[in-house]
Amino acid sequence: MKKLSCATAVCVLVLWSVVPKAFGADPIVLERVSGRLDYQRTVTGNRVPVTGQLTIHPHGFAYTQARSMAAVDLPDSSVVSIGASSQVGLESFDRTTPIASATIRIDAGAIHFSVRHPAGAHSNYTFITPVSEIAIRGTEGVIVTRGDETIVACVHGTNNDTLVVYGRNEKMYVPVGMTVRIRGRLGGASTMSMRRGVAGPEFDQFKTIIAHNHAMRMRGLQK
Repeated sequence: MKKLSCATAVCVLVLWSVVPKAFGADPIVLERVSGRLDYQRTVTGNRVPVTGQLTIHPHGFAYTQARSMAAVDLPDSSVVSIGASSQVGLESFDRTTPIASATIRIDAGAIHFSVRHPAGAHSNYTFITPVSEIAIRGTEGVIVTRGDETIVACVHGTNNDTLVVYGRNEKMYVPVGMTVRIRGRLGGASTMSMRRGVAGPEFDQFKTIIAHNHAMRMRGLQK
């Protein structure tokens, strides 16, 4: 894929998904939240503007510009919000077993995830960046990756819901209310630091989503 320059301020959400058998009945939906969103069905296909929602099929691409946001609504009720200037790929989603699973690659940019356990079910998500692999079980958080740095914040869940693998198979859990910053590369030399809180410029674009989810939990409408 051609590398995008910072000047273009364009992000690519790459969806080359291995789709479960139930995909046709429970599609994955791409939604424009703000700004400009284009959808490209294949690598050589034409880009089509998306003004609302669109069912995603394998090998498709979505493009958002700076100051834009998109969302991917998954069949298990989980939601992944794509921030501005991001490049993300949904590699797989499987709900053919009692535990829904997904693998999502973040090559650049930022996402907010809300992985849910609807009706007592379980979900296991893996987010892969050039620096780390983050295993998620029913929690809410933010992941930012840029160059040789990945930032992971656990907004809500339990202290055992977010497991980060980095460096040469080093592992650590991210406690609720903490932010971890990793520099280096997956499989190579890496450094890690942790700080309290999830505030910062990296997360500002997701503040409204985080506040909404918190309000829903306070009303007992969301776990």
